[in-house]
Amino acid sequence: MALDRQTVAKRYGQALFEVAQAKGVRNETLAELNQIKQALDAEPEFITFMTSPSIKHEDKLAILKQITDEASELTTNLLNMLYDYGRIFNLEDIIDEFNRLNDEFEKVVRVKVTTAIELDEDQKAKLATSFANVVGAEKVLIDPVVDPDIIGGVIMQSASVVYDGSIKSKIEGIKRLLLQ
Repeated sequence: MALDRQTVAKRYGQALFEVAQAKGVRNETLAELNQIKQALDAEPEFITFMTSPSIKHEDKLAILKQITDEASELTTNLLNMLYDYGRIFNLEDIIDEFNRLNDEFEKVVRVKVTTAIELDEDQKAKLATSFANVVGAEKVLIDPVVDPDIIGGVIMQSASVVYDGSIKSKIEGIKRLLLQ
């Protein structure tokens, strides 16, 4: 039975997080994984190369060796294991799961904040503090998005909470009431 990407990411991410915690290298592993993710974003053809049946096994191992030369033992073991088990294409999903578990551990919430105009740093800080109080987080990281279509107000979306205080949604609500 083949496992879906989400199941693989959860299993490997959880195991990696627990081992990193136990060894006391959670922050170092987090930094390495995020460097790898940046490299994957910059070189998306890496996964295609590593999974291509037309590329020689030795060439793939040589590239893997170059990547892991300066990596920690834990990260090296992860990459080698994913390659050996034919799961290297799950690498980015596993990194995302590790980041999610780390955020949960540190009580960090990432929130997408959509506004009609760009926010200044003071406005972002106030929104982060308010949202942290609502969701019980110690820290809120804001990903600002400007969308003039919302007219005004703010839409805040995290993994578990959506707050839509946009003028556009209020107008839509009034329209629905008028049409009843």
